Amino acid sequence: MAKENSKFANYHDGQIPSDQISQDAFLAEVQQELTVSCALPFSVPPAEITRIIKYASKWFYKKYEYAVQERYYVIPQENFKKIPTFKAYGTIKLPDCIYSIIGVRQCADGFSLYNPLKSMPDFSLEKVLFKDIYSIDGSTEALMYATIYQYWIDLASHILFHPISYNYNTNSKELVFLGEVPQNDVVLTVYEELPIGYLMKDEIFFRYVCAKAKTQLSRILGTFAFNLPGGITVNYDLLRSEGQEALEKIEEEIKSDEGMDWFMTSGNDNK
Repeated sequence: MAKENSKFANYHDGQIPSDQISQDAFLAEVQQELTVSCALPFSVPPAEITRIIKYASKWFYKKYEYAVQERYYVIPQENFKKIPTFKAYGTIKLPDCIYSIIGVRQCADGFSLYNPLKSMPDFSLEKVLFKDIYSIDGSTEALMYATIYQYWIDLASHILFHPISYNYNTNSKELVFLGEVPQNDVVLTVYEELPIGYLMKDEIFFRYVCAKAKTQLSRILGTFAFNLPGGITVNYDLLRSEGQEALEKIEEEIKSDEGMDWFMTSGNDNK
């Protein structure tokens, strides 16, 4: 696990793939937005914009579905005997890029990650679960039956493959096993933080950072209360209101864009 941690640390701390945007390029874009391509003679210091990016990314990882990506992680069984913190406290330190865990399951002998039911000892159970699921037609009613079948399969997998009790804290990055000691490899279903270089390519994140920077710029200008050469007064209230309105719109946009698991059906109502 120590090697895995160092690998992810290097990936996030300098080894930026070519399709990511660098922080310097992103800072330049934000500065251009704040100064209207250098039309205004003031901006937010780069160090403050860097701090805004840091905490804006934390907010996005928590609220924005496209800031994280679902991944599988495997903990080999031998690690449970080697890691001192697990032997003493039942905890394992995970890579910093893992934001949350949505499932912890122990692999059975002959387990297949892509077909967990393959490892079931009784093939008759498989036949019951998958009965008729691949022979339905494309009608609305058949689609509804297929959804019910999939729901039943998911429910049955929770009964047949009992998950391991655990707790995970995103701040400490510690996975705590609360129940039995795993006897086989363990598969984690996690939400992994998107590398910041990809997040900075998202126009919603760009708008959010710019809005935050505008509110900070209005705070700077309002605190010192100075005029530009020629006696021109700075309207810092306009910057603050623009920033606040933009933040509210972005937060509402993200909230309304959350994915939904549903589909519409229609039928004739013959009464």
